[in-house]
Amino acid sequence: MRHSMDVIQQAIGHVNLGQVPVITVDQPLFALCKEIQWTWPKKYGEDKFVMILGSLHIEMAMMKVLGDWLEDSGWVEALVQAKVISPGTGDSFLKAAHVTRTRHVHQVTACCLHILMKKAYLQYTEMEPELGDVKTFEQWHVERRTDSVNFYYWSTTLRLELLLLTYVRSLCESDFDVYVEV
Repeated sequence: MRHSMDVIQQAIGHVNLGQVPVITVDQPLFALCKEIQWTWPKKYGEDKFVMILGSLHIEMAMMKVLGDWLEDSGWVEALVQAKVISPGTGDSFLKAAHVTRTRHVHQVTACCLHILMKKAYLQYTEMEPELGDVKTFEQWHVERRTDSVNFYYWSTTLRLELLLLTYVRSLCESDFDVYVEV
């Protein structure tokens, strides 16, 4: 890896003098490159190279965080009951064992949570005109998050799901600005 870093640094220096090389690697090589940076900071330090974990590993890490967040929440049981998944595959989604299938389940989850939230807001707007003051969706959302722990949990879940899906979209569309924002 040190040799590769030397070659990359020479190539970047030849093409664009003074630019810091950015290297994207998978998880085992990332750990190795970071160790090289810490061992020889004068030649390979973090001011000389920017190391980025590969996008697949970032996506898998995000899915595992979501799996930890959703574990024991009833999410797997709800998916089984809705016949989205079979009973044996629920754990694989919590551990992100299969990226494409897990991504699909998170898409379905985000859609369902969004639909349920909009339905709840619609019910609120249908009941509230009698009281006179109907809040905007944003005001209602903030109020519900503070009033209900359950709503807060699933609202946060939706935000995490959308963060993951926005990250995947940034990769598919090669949109670096969205990638950095996520």
